[in-house]
Amino acid sequence: MAALFDLRDALRGLRRDRGYTLTVVFTLALTIGATTAVFSIVNSVLLEPLAYRESHRLVSIREVWGQLADRIPVLEVNEQHFEYWRTHARTFASMAQYIVRPGNLTGAGDAVEIAVGRCSGSLFDVLQVRAAIGRALTPADEPVAQPEVAVLSDALWRRRYGADPAIVGRSLVLDGQPRTIVGVLAVDFQLPTARLAPADLFVPIRMEAERVGWEGDHNNEAIGRLRAGATIQQAHAELDVLQRQVSAIATKEAGQPVTLASVVAPLAETIVGRARTGLLFLLAAVAAVLLIACSNLANLSLTRATGRLRDAAIRSALGAARSRLVARAVAEQLVLAAAGGALGIAIARAALSLFVKTAPVDLPRASEVALDARVFAFAAAVSIASGVLVAMLPAWRTSRADVEQTLRAGALSTTGDRGSARTRGALLALQVALSLTLLVVTGLLTASFVRLMSVDRGFAAEHALVVPISMPASRYAPEPARLAAYDRLVAAVRALPGIQSASTLSAPPLSGSTQVNSIAPDGSTLPRSEQPSANYRFVGPDFFRALGITILRGRAFGENEGRGRGTMPALVSDRTAARLWPGQDPIGKRFSRGLPDEAGFEVVGVVADAKLTSLDRTPPLMVYLPYWWRTRPSLSIVIRTATDPAAAMAPVRAAVRAIDPDIAVGDARALDAIVGASVAGRRYQMRLFVAFGAVALVIAALGVYASTSYGVSRRRREMNIRVALGARPSEVTALVVRQGTAPIAIGLAAGTLGALAVGRLVASLLFDVRADDPFVLAAAVALVGLVGIAACASAARQGLRIDPAQALRDD
Repeated sequence: MAALFDLRDALRGLRRDRGYTLTVVFTLALTIGATTAVFSIVNSVLLEPLAYRESHRLVSIREVWGQLADRIPVLEVNEQHFEYWRTHARTFASMAQYIVRPGNLTGAGDAVEIAVGRCSGSLFDVLQVRAAIGRALTPADEPVAQPEVAVLSDALWRRRYGADPAIVGRSLVLDGQPRTIVGVLAVDFQLPTARLAPADLFVPIRMEAERVGWEGDHNNEAIGRLRAGATIQQAHAELDVLQRQVSAIATKEAGQPVTLASVVAPLAETIVGRARTGLLFLLAAVAAVLLIACSNLANLSLTRATGRLRDAAIRSALGAARSRLVARAVAEQLVLAAAGGALGIAIARAALSLFVKTAPVDLPRASEVALDARVFAFAAAVSIASGVLVAMLPAWRTSRADVEQTLRAGALSTTGDRGSARTRGALLALQVALSLTLLVVTGLLTASFVRLMSVDRGFAAEHALVVPISMPASRYAPEPARLAAYDRLVAAVRALPGIQSASTLSAPPLSGSTQVNSIAPDGSTLPRSEQPSANYRFVGPDFFRALGITILRGRAFGENEGRGRGTMPALVSDRTAARLWPGQDPIGKRFSRGLPDEAGFEVVGVVADAKLTSLDRTPPLMVYLPYWWRTRPSLSIVIRTATDPAAAMAPVRAAVRAIDPDIAVGDARALDAIVGASVAGRRYQMRLFVAFGAVALVIAALGVYASTSYGVSRRRREMNIRVALGARPSEVTALVVRQGTAPIAIGLAAGTLGALAVGRLVASLLFDVRADDPFVLAAAVALVGLVGIAACASAARQGLRIDPAQALRDD
């Protein structure tokens, strides 16, 4: 009964003090909402199990090649190695490998390029996934003698086939090869990977038709489902035994030592990857904002409680137990926290909807983010904790009040004791320290992003268009046929109005390190495993002009150079030339991929280093060979235009269709859009930290203003007397500012130390910026200090209404 009375009394008090109520509720709602939204992201991405049955038994498998480990610590899986494991491993209930490649889909409309998942027939058994319509692939689909089949994704089924429920049994033509559709996957199915693009269609890997060797060709993802009771340690030990057997086979094939080992890790951990660090820092940032808000509200509540001490003293004198007074103060804050938490849930829901729409594509499991029971429990816990945290100081102040002294003092002179002043100062210093730490991290991420975007890329992204092209592989199986088709395509595109240059490119810019192989200068005696690795790109003569890459020495290769019996020409990057032929002229030098029977290549030019694999990493060794040395059914055409690249898309499609309507043109993208997409994760993270940093600074500034205003209001009579006795108003204002900046200075000192500590933790997220960058640290200290001093001075000017005559009358 007493609790109900306290609650009713608290509600009446809050209704009377509506300004305070609204301030607390909306501050808590915004901060609890933001904290809940970020926690729901962390929960869905990091904490929730994968959306597969018994996902704790799923593991990812990768390989380690001992001779390459210092350069490439971990590799994807070789198909032959995987098949050996699948045949001999006993700790796995099932295993599967898969890779996503572009493919050409014809029939039922225009030819289109799609993402084809080539996978073991056991993939869906490993994941324990069933098809929504028909069936998924099975191991029985793998032998070459079996019919060619395909399973559609829900997206392709709806986009291409109008969600036809009778789709099973119909045929499609993939890469010129007819296949029977045997099933459609569920709408929520996703490949368990953060590295590969979503697949539109799945077909079985058929090893009998493959020509993959036992050395190299580490391209596939591999996963396994552990047997019941088996551990990751047991699986790792067993695979390492099998890897020693595979090493013997690979060594015999390569003619040199090959030492292989395995890496087995929980699948969820592999998928999350580098996103873990960024998300945890994001959660820490929003938690800091919540703590700043709570300390600010605690300061405000303490000020309010100090001002209401006379009311509490009268209640106590009339017989109210001190515990009831404390309970009333706590009840007020819990009511406010409950209201703020409820409103915060609505804010979190809206924030999550915006997040899912704007999240960078490389954030794993972003589509799974949602509010669930764990998130609601977290929001409730945060609300209660916030209410208790804000209520502690008012309750403490009320419980320690001296009733007789308070009543004797009178309403006019009722002030907080020195302990309350010190507490308010400590809370203010905490807000400043946390704000400074958060702003330093924000500054580091912002400086990192600015430097990343201004780094010398080595290529020109403006007015450039990248157009994926995919041919029906079976129709263009003979290499001369593919080469002739690419020659016609490039010539047709180059002849279009507004096209300045056009060239083929075997891997799109900023698609990571691909087509990696050894590079050995003539005369090298190093084993192939110890030779440096380079990224090989197969391009046309116009490639360097189309992408704006500078030729430093020598020349580009000619249109027909190397097509006959002559030596195949090559251009190498500046770093490659310096690594292979230090201090020498590389023009005319020869190299190979280290294979004993390979004719090799002759360097005809050296080009500037270009960040074609990643903007935030040092450019790897690069080798550029003519596309006629190795053609594939799918590649890209890079086009430089005189005007808007988007305007060239329709003429390019028409030119390709005129050559062969079954050649698919993929989603063309402007190169500057590709550059932007490659840093989307960093940009998104930076913007969130900027938002949280700005909110933290505003809250801290309001805290300084409110604290100073309160102090001035309690000392106004003293200040008026000072002026009446001869002090200038500016001197009195300066005195208030000096006294008010003491906690700011303490907060700046503590925040600097905190920023230096946190900077070391955030260093892995930075590009070309030191974690203790003095400019960023000085700028953040100056900003927080100036804002704090400005807030203090503004409160002092507003609060001091100097009237000496009134001061003397009061005295």
